[in-house]
Amino acid sequence: MEQVFILALVGSTSVGAYLVGAKGLGLSGTGIRRAVSKMLECLGTTLVFLAINITVAVVAILAARVLTRGFVSLYSAADETLLVLSLIQGLAFQWWRDLSAPWPPNFSRR
Repeated sequence: MEQVFILALVGSTSVGAYLVGAKGLGLSGTGIRRAVSKMLECLGTTLVFLAINITVAVVAILAARVLTRGFVSLYSAADETLLVLSLIQGLAFQWWRDLSAPWPPNFSRR
């Protein structure tokens, strides 16, 4: 039931933001497609960084187990902070990529 509440909450605020943007701010309806596309690119980049960060963490933990002959928990790689930091990495990398593109931006690749 909690998941339904969260989905309804996010859905209603998204619809509200769309209405404010379209009606109140005069943003174009087609611009939302490009914005969602850009958001999905950033999400994909974030997931790539998350996978790399988890892989490096697991390898480092296993190497520490072998080298120190002690026990280091793999739960260290499951910290929620890693997701947030991967999001920041993904956003920064995606913006760097976009801002490094020749000006004016080439929208044909999207």
